[in-house]
Amino acid sequence: MELKQNLNQKQVQGLSLTQGMRQSILILQSDAIDLADYLNEQSLENPLFDVHVNLDMPFIENSNNTSYQIKDEQQSLFEYLLDQVQLTMRKTPLRDLVIYLIEQLDPNGYLTLSDKEIFEEVKDITPIMLLDAKTLLQQLDPPGIGARDLRECLYLQAQADNANAEIMSMLSDNFELFTKHEWKQLKRSLKISNVELQKDISFIQSLSANPGQRYTSQNEQYVVPELQVKKNQDKLTLSITKYGQPQLVFAEETYDRLVKSTDEDVQKYIHDKYNQYKTLEYNLQRRIDTISIIGRCIVRAQYQFFMQNTQALEPLLIRDVAQKLQISESTVSRTINGKYIQTDFGIFELKRFFSRRSKVTVGEDKSVDQVKVKIKDIINDEDKKKPLSDQKISDMLQEDGLKIARRTVAKYREQLGFPSTSRRRI
Repeated sequence: MELKQNLNQKQVQGLSLTQGMRQSILILQSDAIDLADYLNEQSLENPLFDVHVNLDMPFIENSNNTSYQIKDEQQSLFEYLLDQVQLTMRKTPLRDLVIYLIEQLDPNGYLTLSDKEIFEEVKDITPIMLLDAKTLLQQLDPPGIGARDLRECLYLQAQADNANAEIMSMLSDNFELFTKHEWKQLKRSLKISNVELQKDISFIQSLSANPGQRYTSQNEQYVVPELQVKKNQDKLTLSITKYGQPQLVFAEETYDRLVKSTDEDVQKYIHDKYNQYKTLEYNLQRRIDTISIIGRCIVRAQYQFFMQNTQALEPLLIRDVAQKLQISESTVSRTINGKYIQTDFGIFELKRFFSRRSKVTVGEDKSVDQVKVKIKDIINDEDKKKPLSDQKISDMLQEDGLKIARRTVAKYREQLGFPSTSRRRI
């Protein structure tokens, strides 16, 4: 089976992500509000620290984008996956096939169409091309997306966490034993101890059977910016906002009292809780550092926008930032998702500053956003009694060195909300 081929290819992964590493990923991809909830839950299980967090934003003067402060509708699963594809993959037939597969996912993130059904609906693709497209789909965030069934869904998540060989075997060759709770037979088959078995089972139980479910919620959600950029003449200053950043307050008296105990169980307990506290403290600092360096990279790339010299964004892809900072694309994707930056003229999601390249001329690339701004300016300046056709706008752009086809002009015009030539005539 196709699933078995994938499993065999990945069995070489032997290292397991520690709890701290999984926690680091969770903390990085959480927005300020979800992070506060998570930390409060952790503090209930650990007497060595309390959490102080202020989510009340100060009044923002000169903000004409106050609507960004409340997110009325959470981003859909389709939108989230599509953003990742458009910001990481070049436009090719393979990318088009990945987008097609995304459109076929059910609300939980499963790909329910069979290969036969896909081949009947999509022409001119090969089995290798389909396999590549599914592999690319399954590499997107959140892990588990694009699975055919529960077993593959859990396997993909464990694979993303570099789970140990025993866990991977439970989710492949021994999945039936796992689902039937045949623990004795499973332990004999994998040659592991009771402690190891319980640890592996707990890991699998922490995985999600419905990775796309979190994107189906439509509840109102408040937005708290974590970065702030200030303009001072011709310079920009970027800083981490004070509100929204949680502070861990160490319970020093409690620690000093318990650490002096001669009871071995108490000693082990306090040692474990102290290590949990230090790991959490480290992961929070790592989160701030990552948001900060990616924020600086974005501000540098979009300097003219933040200086309010233009409304058009420079072309910028997730992989551009990842390569520049020498970090993974998934790290960049997790960091910008749900994180916001405050400016003197509004609050914007970090994802807003990534714009696809448009191959408009030989040499310098322009972003789609920049091309749209030029089309908008042309239409705004046209004679309303004799509005320009899409072909005429295309010709004018080509005179400026921007080789844009008429049908592309029409698409961008519609996206900008401008009606056709005849409907713009006064």
